[in-house]
Amino acid sequence: MNYRALLVVVLSGGMIMSAQAADQSVPRGTSYYPDSYRPASVDWTGWYVGAQVGGGFGSASLTDPNLQSSSDPKPAGVLGGAQFGANWMRDSLLFGVEAEFVGMDMKGSADGAGFTHRFNSGWLSLITGRVGYAFSQYLVYAKGGAAFANEHNKVVTANGWSGSSTTTQYGWTVGAGVEYAINTNWSARIEYDFVDLPSHDMVLGGSLGVQPANVNFTIHKIVGGINYRF
Repeated sequence: MNYRALLVVVLSGGMIMSAQAADQSVPRGTSYYPDSYRPASVDWTGWYVGAQVGGGFGSASLTDPNLQSSSDPKPAGVLGGAQFGANWMRDSLLFGVEAEFVGMDMKGSADGAGFTHRFNSGWLSLITGRVGYAFSQYLVYAKGGAAFANEHNKVVTANGWSGSSTTTQYGWTVGAGVEYAINTNWSARIEYDFVDLPSHDMVLGGSLGVQPANVNFTIHKIVGGINYRF
């Protein structure tokens, strides 16, 4: 056997394998495995805009100060809308602000002592700050801030009186989520928010007069969303 020929074959194979390995180690370079490269982390800094869809459920407890009775319709429904915001990165920590507006169809009805309470809410807006931790292509974050929503309450009593009121409630929210960077611009996320719109004195107006009432509206909001980062 020609040992010189064998040595040439072995050395040639080693050079080819070394060249392939060096090629694969260069980020975004020409490679036999173009999908094997992933960035060690994603820079989330900058502005973004996106959309969300999901559902909500909660409580809309009404207390009648005259009758000293209460009801809770437990409204629930679907929701969807848009969000926009900005992020700043410091090492792996993220700081951001976000505003969102969603339309929703949360409805419910319940009976109290001598009356029926019907409730619905058509929109919700959140203005929050965010703090997160980024690793690989993921972002885990918490958020909190101000909340605003509209609500319509209608009460019908056993003796035939009915009164209603439409108001805008304001309160606070806290939440958390996980976001995944699909590529340098697009990301998808799942988020949970708790919204508390504390009770405010309101007046239910009807054809036979007015009646005071207190309503405390809370929401558990669960959504999936997608963002485009500029």
